[in-house]
Amino acid sequence: MKLKEIKDLTFEDIIWTLRFGKPVRKGTIHDLRVDGFKNINRPVFFLSTGRTGTLWFSKLLSLDKHVKVKHKPVPDLAFQGRFVWEMYVKNNFNLPEEKTRSLEEIFLSAREQYLRYSFKTNKRYIETNNYITFFAPVIAGLIPDSIFVHLYRHPGEFARSAIRRNYYQNNNADDIKRIIPVNILPGDRKWEEYSQIEKTAWLWFETNSFIEEFKSNIPTERIYTLDINELNLENVLKLIRFAGISIKISKVEKMLKRKANVQKTGSFKVYNDWGRDQKEELANICGELSDKYGYKLV
Repeated sequence: MKLKEIKDLTFEDIIWTLRFGKPVRKGTIHDLRVDGFKNINRPVFFLSTGRTGTLWFSKLLSLDKHVKVKHKPVPDLAFQGRFVWEMYVKNNFNLPEEKTRSLEEIFLSAREQYLRYSFKTNKRYIETNNYITFFAPVIAGLIPDSIFVHLYRHPGEFARSAIRRNYYQNNNADDIKRIIPVNILPGDRKWEEYSQIEKTAWLWFETNSFIEEFKSNIPTERIYTLDINELNLENVLKLIRFAGISIKISKVEKMLKRKANVQKTGSFKVYNDWGRDQKEELANICGELSDKYGYKLV
């Protein structure tokens, strides 16, 4: 980079250059918007409940130096994701145009620079942050070339992991980020009466149901679905091919021997050791979707 170019850099330019690398072409936010984000090359967004191996996938996909993978972008859109979910649920997934435009601007206010610098550095953008999940319909409509990966796991395993992290328990400060029911009918049990298993099961069911609804409204070639209980070389290679990532098979095999973000805190029995009552609590909420995913709960 020439001295004059360095002098012309703003502090923000320097920060984003450190994050993404040296730009190889020019591109302004205005240009991207005018072109309808058609020049953003196949960004990939992972959709999940969280606790589904997204950090592991971040490390794997980062082995391709032609992509920029973000597991914890700032802002993470956690609070906004809950707001988006509530809006979709209250409107039965049929948002009027002005509300969709508002959600697009919320998303862009947080990700516009990420998209801009992925364009400027010619690096495809990949986001594994689970808080982006409820923005999926917005992203799909806004960025024509965007594609998605849906990760899910056994609901009992997810519930155990969530309970060990104190989801919906003991005034957990992070619970303000998590969705809770908004359409409770008269006669239904109150949310406060749910056990911790039921609450985390509901989170698993509602999040994956949202993703399934989203998937039903986009072309199948824009989505890849992976059960991480079936995390093996064949399935990972399929995901890599879908995403258009270039990683040597030997490196994938090496990564499959590693674990990332392994939980070391909290104590709760593995699902197979749960009592029948506990399994029934889970099944009463997750049963229908669990059957679709091939999980036998009780």
